[in-house]
Amino acid sequence: MADFKKIYARYRTFYSSSNLSKTVLYLITGFGTAASFIARLFIELFAVIIGSSPAIISLITSSRNLIQQIFQSTFGRISDRIGRRVMLIFGFLFSGLALFFFPLISKGWVLLIAVIIFSFGYAIYYPAFTALQGDLTNRANRAGLISMITIVGAIATLSSLLIIGQLGSLGDTTFKQYSIILRVTALLFLLSACVTLFIFDPPVKKLQEKTVFSLAPVKKNKEFRRFVYVNSIMFFFMAAGWPIFSFVRAEYATAQENTFIWAAFSVTQILTLLILSKIINIIPRKTLLFFGRVFMFYIPLNLIFTVLWWPYWWIIAIGSAVSGMSNAIFIVGQNSFILDCAATEEKGTYTGIYNLFLGVSTFFGSLIFGLIAEIMFSSLGKWEAIVFLLTVITVGRFISSLGYLLIKKPK
Repeated sequence: MADFKKIYARYRTFYSSSNLSKTVLYLITGFGTAASFIARLFIELFAVIIGSSPAIISLITSSRNLIQQIFQSTFGRISDRIGRRVMLIFGFLFSGLALFFFPLISKGWVLLIAVIIFSFGYAIYYPAFTALQGDLTNRANRAGLISMITIVGAIATLSSLLIIGQLGSLGDTTFKQYSIILRVTALLFLLSACVTLFIFDPPVKKLQEKTVFSLAPVKKNKEFRRFVYVNSIMFFFMAAGWPIFSFVRAEYATAQENTFIWAAFSVTQILTLLILSKIINIIPRKTLLFFGRVFMFYIPLNLIFTVLWWPYWWIIAIGSAVSGMSNAIFIVGQNSFILDCAATEEKGTYTGIYNLFLGVSTFFGSLIFGLIAEIMFSSLGKWEAIVFLLTVITVGRFISSLGYLLIKKPK
């Protein structure tokens, strides 16, 4: 035991006096980002594969969004008090263990319950992960680190998608192919937890008092409030498409082709951030936010093209590539803006509150449009309804993105 303590002490000293903290952060980013990205995409596709109705899929999507986001304010504040490491380990473990049992499910309503349980893991680890980025940076270099973290996450996701796609193709049925993909993704979560054992919380000021949840940051910080409101409207229309997009992707692409589709997302994400890496710290957050969302109208438009004229997976991949470019820019702007608004000891709190509003808006967006789709499928016809709803979402996304032009620099 004494020898172990000495080794532990030496490792901690070396960790504190080197760049190892960022190296470990990049490893966590790689495994964690790949796992959460692939899980989010393939859970919805898995729901279609097992024959879930639009209503069930909308409930799966909306419940996942609500739970993953709404509880982040609570868990973010806990991480402000007890540190990031514990929350990261527990969140990754919870997510991985829950996801591992998904392939045993064959009914939509059971999958809904499983997704609700799984979603708590994300809510636990994500605000701690975002706040950790703030702990390791200041306002001047923050966008640069977040950009690098996003690049690392995209490279890991790209590699994982290609590997998982090959492994999934070993299944002799579509169900088995998606089962393999989900189980390998669960292992990525567990690897994230293992790597997190090697980090230490940065020496930053922590919240000392235990306080009741409050929306005070929204009330007292005008620029943060404006950003939250604009973003909530935008994400309502972002989420509106999520229960509908899966029907198109499941119809026109196999399990492996869907990994190729999202590999295109990762490739453009990486290229975009590499191109902007030298100037990312000096680009205004407002510019990043606007250009990170104004092109998102193309994704539902691209799926309309797929349904009506070009029913090929590589057409969907073009839309995914545009989405990758846009999201790369937006993630840097979003995380930087939130952390710029927050006081040193409240980074997790601000992240949590932001995601609370995000959860509510995406909950209603996916739920409302999913239920509308359920009604329209029977009255108008499945594909006619899908094209109509995709058109509405296209218009809604474009108009909503203009709201980012109203955002101002945090004081």
